[in-house]
Amino acid sequence: MNNKGPDRPGGAWWAVVLDRPEVSTRPPASRAELNAAEAKVDTALPLALRDLYLQTDGVWDRAGQWYVIWPLEHLLARNGGTAAERTGVAFGDDGTGNAFCIHTDGSVSYWSEIDAKHTCLAPDLESFWTAWVHDDLPPH
Repeated sequence: MNNKGPDRPGGAWWAVVLDRPEVSTRPPASRAELNAAEAKVDTALPLALRDLYLQTDGVWDRAGQWYVIWPLEHLLARNGGTAAERTGVAFGDDGTGNAFCIHTDGSVSYWSEIDAKHTCLAPDLESFWTAWVHDDLPPH
């Protein structure tokens, strides 16, 4: 898959997502697939998350064997209406099933199933991903 070029939305941080040897990416989602996903979850996806899905429909952590960023089909399955997930859009997880959520202001949080609360991880998706790649996320 060609991950570079002028038709790729987002900023320079996409290289951090797509050019990491420890992850595998999937082919990008289409705009039609994103529109259909938004209709199914009855929520507009934040622009940064839409841009991410236009880059790749999921990011697989090879070492941990899980999707850090879920394919759209997983996003749809996991955003069925629980109180936690409806305060933001769950889009991936930490490998234990606790979700990463993006909120309307663009911030990213961690939803703890045990504590039933969100912990802010980053002010935006770019900062979240950069911290994840460098193993520098706040404790969660």
